[in-house]
Order: sequence, then C-alpha cells, then structure tokens
Amino acid sequence: MSVHGAIRAVTFPQARHLVGRHIGTIDGLENLPQEGAFVLVPNHTSYFDHFVAITLVELVRGVPLWILTKEESFRRAPRRAWTKAWYGIPVNRDRPNPSTIRAVQKALLDGQGLGVYPEGTRGSGDGLLPFKSGAFRFALKGGVPVIPMAMVGANQVLPPGALRFRKGSVNVAIGSPLWPDTTLTKEQQAADLSARSHAAIERLLARAADNGNDADAVRLAAAGAALIDRIIVDNVDENSRLPPAWRKRAAALTDFYLRTAPTDPHLLAQSARTRGLRASAASTPVNLLLARGVRRSAEHVLDIDPTEFTAHYVLGRWHLGVPRILGGDLTAAEVHFRAAAAVSPTGETRALVGLGDVLEAQGRVDEAAQTILAAIEGTATGHPRAALRTARLRSRLTALEVNHAEAAHH
Repeated sequence: MSVHGAIRAVTFPQARHLVGRHIGTIDGLENLPQEGAFVLVPNHTSYFDHFVAITLVELVRGVPLWILTKEESFRRAPRRAWTKAWYGIPVNRDRPNPSTIRAVQKALLDGQGLGVYPEGTRGSGDGLLPFKSGAFRFALKGGVPVIPMAMVGANQVLPPGALRFRKGSVNVAIGSPLWPDTTLTKEQQAADLSARSHAAIERLLARAADNGNDADAVRLAAAGAALIDRIIVDNVDENSRLPPAWRKRAAALTDFYLRTAPTDPHLLAQSARTRGLRASAASTPVNLLLARGVRRSAEHVLDIDPTEFTAHYVLGRWHLGVPRILGGDLTAAEVHFRAAAAVSPTGETRALVGLGDVLEAQGRVDEAAQTILAAIEGTATGHPRAALRTARLRSRLTALEVNHAEAAHH
C-alpha cells in the first residue's frame, strides 16, 4: 500500500464519522451524475468543506473527488502527503501550470469528480465572492457538467484557524447539472456557466439555510431513500449480492439522512435492507444472528407504514431464505411479496421476481411461470440493467417450462 493509500485507510473512516456527526439536512444529492465525470463547484467557508464534499461524492459514486488546492499546501512534506492523500491537485490560483491541467484532464477522463471552489479562496459565509473562470473552462474542455453545491454551517463546525471541531451541523444543497449554451462562443460559454452557477449557488445557500431552520423532512427523506435504493440496485452483482464497500456506503448514507428524519419509514426500510444484505453475505452462524434483527427492523417499519414497499420486500426475502425451523414461512413470504407488488412503482419488478421464487418453491410452477413472464413484461426498459435482468428472467422462465414439461411427462 502506498503512503497516500495508508493515509486514506486511516483517515477516511474517521472523516466519514466526523461528517456523520455534523451533517444536517441533505438536499439534492441525487443530482450528482450516476456515471461519468463532472465538475463540482461548492461555496467555501471552511476546511471542513473538503471532508463533506469528498465524503458525499464517495458515498454516492464510489469515485474520488479531486480538489484544486493552493500550492502552499504542498510545500512541506507532512502536509503535502496529507493533501495528496485527500485528492488534492496543486494549483497556482493566478495561472494553472501544465501539471495541474494534466491532472485535471486525467481525473475527468477517468470518469471521476473534480471539485473547484469558484471563489478561489475561503469566504466569510456572508455572501459569495466573485467567481474565477477556471472551473468552467475545465468543464468546457472536458465536456462534462457543472454541479453547483452549497454548504451552510461548515465555518461554525470548523472555523478558519481552528484545530478542533465544534458543535453544529452542515446543511447541504446540490443543484441540477449545468451544461454550456452551445450557441455562444467558448469565452461566452465560460462566462455564462459562471454566472448561472453563481446564481444557482446563491439559491442553494438560501435553500440550505431554510432547510436548517425548517426542513421539509418528508421530501428530503423520500429523496434520500430513493437515492439509496438506486445505489443498491445499480451495484448488486449477478447473484444479487452487494459488495461490502457499497453496502457500507449505503448504510452510512442512510444514517446521514436518518439524522434529520429518524422515524421516516422509507429510510428505516433501507436500513433494514442493508442489514439484510449484510446478513445474507455473512457466514451461517453470523447470518442467523443478524437475520433476527433484520426481521424486527422490517416489521417495525410496517408498524409505522403498513404499505411500505421495501419493508414488505425485505420480509418476503427473509421468510423465503430463512429455514422454517428458524421462523421462515413460504406463506408469509407470498403475502409480503404480493403486498410489495401491489405498491410497486411502474417498471419495478423485484417483488414479482420474489413472488415467482416463492411460487416455484411451493411447487406452483404454472403460477411461477406466469409471474416471471409478468416481471419480464413489466421491467422498465430504461433501467440500466434491464437487458441483463430480462435475459436472466427469460432463461429462468425457459427452465421452469422445461421442468414443468418433464414433471408432466413423468
């Protein structure tokens, strides 16, 4: 492991914990692109901004957020090692040198994030400073979107010059991606992107401040739960297992959102789901110990909201996967999968697939085949894994039909 890798291994978990302790409301995190590079342009009032921005991008995308950092941070060896480990790219704020441009281009070509504080230095928090053009020129050169971001409260948690974190919360708001107006010249496009980003961040600062005072907790929690669901679905493998790193990211992000909406059923359901994914990946003794907590968590969600989709789905999988002697029940699994299917959004067919599993396990092969066919027909074509999912379901449908034919023959 490199020196920088060792520093990350030690400090990133601590930073995630710190951010979790001080994160307030999170609004618009789903606006980070699902794939491809981007330029994130946050306001800047504290060094804690680095921790918050890098942590959120890593949790959602699993990629680094490289941050343009003043050259002075690279002059002394200990600080240079720290800054490089935390994805710092040295920059001369008046005139970027070729090595800076090469590092930026590599990050964008690799589909990663580039963070640039467009004010060029830390502000007081009383208003935005004038923007420099570098961030927008990099976005134009790389053909990537600009993502405006606002953070309110970071300078209270870690004031300039302070070495200890103080009580307080950082409220975050992230805007929709901004693309250049191609009807303009390149110079005009950079200026236009800068002006639109400045206006967007001013609006986001007001929104983040408002959220900190009186958040629409239901809206923010629903968006957070949908984002966590998307992260899980996008990263499960062909065996429906979520890699440990992604499981930890989903769990951490769920905890972040639960700070401001601790009783939201959709977030609690996602928490139960990540616990279930952890249990399914564990060895048998640990699996059985964890499974009891998963069931209790999902049932608690249904006490709050009897129609919560994810909780019904989790319980369906629980009853299907746990041996009968330990509480598993195929009839209960069928009830939960049918309840989940009844409230599934258009294009969402997980509950139907689970129901097909139960019907097959019960020996109701004709019904299982009909259910799998319905899942194939109902899968949203725009889903990133639609082709893979439907191919697997068609293969399974064929196997069901063959097995049914053979059973009938005998």
